[in-house]
Amino acid sequence: MTGHVVHVHSTIAAPPAQVWDVITDVAHAEDVLRSVSESKLLTEGGYDVGTTWRERRTLFGHHGPEQIQVVESQPQRRTVVEAEVGNDIIRTAYRLTPSGPEATGTRLAMTTTVEMSHRSALSRAMWSMFGGFSYERTRRVLEHDLEDIEAEACRRALAG
Repeated sequence: MTGHVVHVHSTIAAPPAQVWDVITDVAHAEDVLRSVSESKLLTEGGYDVGTTWRERRTLFGHHGPEQIQVVESQPQRRTVVEAEVGNDIIRTAYRLTPSGPEATGTRLAMTTTVEMSHRSALSRAMWSMFGGFSYERTRRVLEHDLEDIEAEACRRALAG
């Protein structure tokens, strides 16, 4: 059972390569994203399927550290990451589409879902009644993430 799906998007005045570099720089996420208070890379090598890290943030009412893993990676086009948090799976997909004249910009779309099929019937019922509160908070967090990714991508593009 899918609990909530949050979709946000923005157009960023930086090329897809620059936006990709920000999204995949998980070792420095706490320096870029105001919603992340701690980030630690757990695997070696470049960003790809299997890359794993631990970060501390709040999404869909879950607080505290989560271990996140890349489950799909198409460089500069799309990536999907997921975390098991309690009985839930939180999955975020990032889609990058070139935009603007000569593709100098990027349309970044983020879709985050919470899969709750392992919850008890009572827990799912409680979510149905009160889950809207965490939905709105999560939407704001993701909108802030977009703003932070945009600011850092533009900063890196100007720094060259």
